[in-house]
Amino acid sequence: MRDLVPSWASADNAGMQPVQTAEPLVVKRHGLGTTKTVLYLGTLVFSLMVLLTLGIVVIQLIRGASIREPLEAVWLSWGGMPLIFAVGLPILLLVGAITALEERREADDEDVLLTVDDTGIYLGGEQPQTIPWSEVHGVCRVERHFDNGDGGESWHPYLIVLRYDDDALPRSSKAWGPYRPWPGTFEVLGRPLPFDELAAAVRRCAPGVEVTDRGHVLD
Repeated sequence: MRDLVPSWASADNAGMQPVQTAEPLVVKRHGLGTTKTVLYLGTLVFSLMVLLTLGIVVIQLIRGASIREPLEAVWLSWGGMPLIFAVGLPILLLVGAITALEERREADDEDVLLTVDDTGIYLGGEQPQTIPWSEVHGVCRVERHFDNGDGGESWHPYLIVLRYDDDALPRSSKAWGPYRPWPGTFEVLGRPLPFDELAAAVRRCAPGVEVTDRGHVLD
């Protein structure tokens, strides 16, 4: 009986080895900035408004009291703003549903903030770009100082793809290579990318590239 061998080891595929692809890291935009999240929140608000109206009607029917007075007190207060909002919200939800459906059909590249895979590092944003591993000399996290203008100060984290070795880095970190705000940091209710998760992804895809946290930098 002829021994069975893997397809890649057969005579027709002599010299070929099975392709092994490291698991990529893909970080997408989350939080209140996405259409889906706004749609979910709008649906929740509209549902609460419907439940409030039904609750008022049921309670007043049980009590045998007027339904009109409490409804007017709720919906016509502040110049009728709650009623105007309640009328316009279904239209906004419809527009949001159509937009979310189109986004689902189309490529969602605009929501991708960062990708780490076998080809290199993809940085999303207004000017997206891909840096192949052959041009990457390291990946680092830094924190840059910002003056809030009211006497306060803050430090904002950034991710930098280094194009130079450590001994050739320019003085300003803004010239070290392509950079972006640290993924997830500036999103409302977003989740910042854990540093260890990024380091593990780079080790999987490019074991020779070092990932460092350089803390505060003064540019």
